[in-house]
Amino acid sequence: MVQDLKFAVHQLFKAPGFTIAAVTVLALGIGVNTAVFTLVNTLFFAPPAYGKPHEMVQLFSQDKKDPKKFRGFSYPTYLDIREQNTVFSDAMSFNLALIGLGQKGDTRRAFAAIVTSNYFSVLGVPLARGRAFLPEEETPGRNAPVAIVSYGYWQKRDLDPGVLGSQLLVNGRPFTIVGITPKGFVGTLQVFSPEVWLPMSVYDQVANDFESENKTTIDDRKGTQLRIMGRLKPGMNAAAAKPALEGLAANLEKTYPVEQKDQTFTTAPVSRNSVSNDPSTGSGIKSIAPLLLGMALVVLLVACFNLANMLLARGTARRKEIAIRLALGGSRWRIVRQLLTEGFVLALLGGAGGLVLGLWSSDLLVGSMRKLMPLDIVWLTGPNPTILAATFGFCLIGTLMFALGPALKISRSALVTDLKEHAGEDVVRRRWKFLPRNPLVVVQIAFSLALLTAAALFIRGAGKAASIDTGLKPGASYLLEIDASLAGYEPKRAQELYRNLNERLLALPDVEHASISSTVPFAMFELSRKVQRAGARPGSDAKPATAADGLAFKAAWNSVGADYFSTVGLPVVRGRAFTEAEATQPGPKVAIIDEALAKKLWSDGDALGQRIQYAGENAPMAQGGGSAHIGGSADLSDKEKQEETIEIVGIVPTTRHELFEKEEPGGAIYLPFARGFQSDVSYFVRFRSLAPGNEAITADLLRRTVREVDPSIPIISLRTFAQYLDSNLDLWIVRAGAALFSIFGGLALGLAVVGLYGVKAYSVARRTREIGIRMALGAQPGMVLRLILREGSVMLLSGIALGLLLAAAAGKILSGILYEVGAFDPIAFTAAPTLLAIAALVATWLPARRAAALNPVEALRYE
Repeated sequence: MVQDLKFAVHQLFKAPGFTIAAVTVLALGIGVNTAVFTLVNTLFFAPPAYGKPHEMVQLFSQDKKDPKKFRGFSYPTYLDIREQNTVFSDAMSFNLALIGLGQKGDTRRAFAAIVTSNYFSVLGVPLARGRAFLPEEETPGRNAPVAIVSYGYWQKRDLDPGVLGSQLLVNGRPFTIVGITPKGFVGTLQVFSPEVWLPMSVYDQVANDFESENKTTIDDRKGTQLRIMGRLKPGMNAAAAKPALEGLAANLEKTYPVEQKDQTFTTAPVSRNSVSNDPSTGSGIKSIAPLLLGMALVVLLVACFNLANMLLARGTARRKEIAIRLALGGSRWRIVRQLLTEGFVLALLGGAGGLVLGLWSSDLLVGSMRKLMPLDIVWLTGPNPTILAATFGFCLIGTLMFALGPALKISRSALVTDLKEHAGEDVVRRRWKFLPRNPLVVVQIAFSLALLTAAALFIRGAGKAASIDTGLKPGASYLLEIDASLAGYEPKRAQELYRNLNERLLALPDVEHASISSTVPFAMFELSRKVQRAGARPGSDAKPATAADGLAFKAAWNSVGADYFSTVGLPVVRGRAFTEAEATQPGPKVAIIDEALAKKLWSDGDALGQRIQYAGENAPMAQGGGSAHIGGSADLSDKEKQEETIEIVGIVPTTRHELFEKEEPGGAIYLPFARGFQSDVSYFVRFRSLAPGNEAITADLLRRTVREVDPSIPIISLRTFAQYLDSNLDLWIVRAGAALFSIFGGLALGLAVVGLYGVKAYSVARRTREIGIRMALGAQPGMVLRLILREGSVMLLSGIALGLLLAAAAGKILSGILYEVGAFDPIAFTAAPTLLAIAALVATWLPARRAAALNPVEALRYE
């Protein structure tokens, strides 16, 4: 074996051009697979950053009458479960909150985990510095101003030991740092990490209640704010725990018949990418993993076919050498082993380059995601044993794919024929005459076309997503997001501040309109409410079919200023807009709804002047529609929702709220800002015109205006509305998919074209004597040109025919994740083959032109 390795290295050094080309091809193929494997492994398969993950489960509260319905837990219920359960060695509780982190006037958005004092001990994670929370620091009402920060937070401060014991501001309040998490710890998620951990006692001060419509205090047993995770006792499993947990739920229902009505408990493995109170949430994302790996393997397959062709061509030149070795008594297995060793050395060299390329590209992808995410992304760069083993595995697979076939074919030598062979002859032995001259090139073209078509489908989707019509026409507008609560403002003071700021913005030069808004379309978080006709009270077992019978509808919810609809270019088609008094002072309960919601609630009449109400938690609701939402508004309690009715004073056109709305619009309801106060707000500031290149000057003017009103108010973001849409996370996902598949398709196209060119160029070189004889016998250069082009066209057409079948299958597989593009989009299925055909014909024409220009006399003398 050592002798084989030495000889393999010697052979590769003798042909540096071939070696460099082969290593480059393999580095591209293996690099793509390493990058995708690194991403998929980290997100879905790498062990979590806490101890003994197989013992950890998440507890869910499930509705017995509607098993698809789940909810969170209250803190008192968590205490009961922790004390009375018989299946967990210990259990902890937590939730996430979006907080303001930093100094006054320089606050940024970050995620915090609000946790019980035993959070780190249950996870089996010792802190890198400092201490965990004390039991008394989680007691509701204690408001313990202590915090534990992430290793990333510490690293940004150059690992300064003085961070421990220092203070940081959370929503404008000082907290003392008492601990630092270990490197790589991300909580219960994978990759996405909070920057700060806070004790449960401060929940009411900092929590957002992301999935709760009814805001309650942490010590209220009716609350559903928390998630519970437990560590199973030794020897306990989920199946054995089920009866005990159901019994515990039944006991709690007897003790608290109102709060725990119809609730039972069930467990599921801890989710790697979700903290939802529904075990099915986030499970679909894992289906992307085999798709990405499959596409990456296709690229490796194309690279291997390319290299196999190169080895076959090189083997043709070595046919006489191999025939001599066989004639001298060498065994066929010995030659196959030698050729496989040469292939393995090539694969190792390509794998080294692919490892560097793969790690670099995965870091690049994560870096682009960091700019859009409020969560800290913990990505440990560099190779680890798993990635090294995977890369080595790709090298082995590649060796078998590109070296075994050529080795077996080349070693099947016809001694007499090969010993008589002249250097200028291209002897191709084909077992099946009906196959194209180079079937591996045909397969390369086919797979390349499949990937190119997939890329075209994604590019078409990205183009449609980028040009999506939100329904708003804000003109030359800036979007200014602030949150007074991050500077310690209470709601009343914040409302006064927002009113003053609105007046100052309107007074700026060249400002046409300015208005406040609680939410913005395509934001990372949306608000929604369930609404129904006023007076509807369907029974708990009723199944209303229409709005007249009491059917509720989920609609996007927003609270806005008086001038909002003029500012965003949304005309009031019937009725009126809000008055300044309605928008700034609590007054009559009025609302404006869009045409979609109006049609759902009064399909046979006019909604203008009618009254609606918020539906109860258990009200029958129509399927589909609505947006994902967070939190409840500051001035709407559950009691008010059920008792108040709201008059519809205006109707506006329907707008789009999410990029991935596949169902019919759910509708929207707008309230005056004073009736639906939210601390996190955005101002639309519409200018009469914006001169190109003056964006920075205008942004600085808006920034100074906020500072003049109150320098402690943090500016969360400031950009034009077009820039805001362009930085949308959903749009990034579509673009990332298009970029990823474009890379796959581009690499496959390049490899296929290079392979086709290499095969034809080498064939022309090997057929020099044949071409010289043809021309000596009267063949014109044009005839030689057509001969080579015809052979290349046969391979191209065969590859396209097979590739279209593969592309159709790929389109069908991808149809579920394409954005508003059909699986058989005619533009994609026309553009991809056309691009491939043009590139392939150019790759064939270049060696064909060289063949047509040969001098017959020199060709006949060629050896």
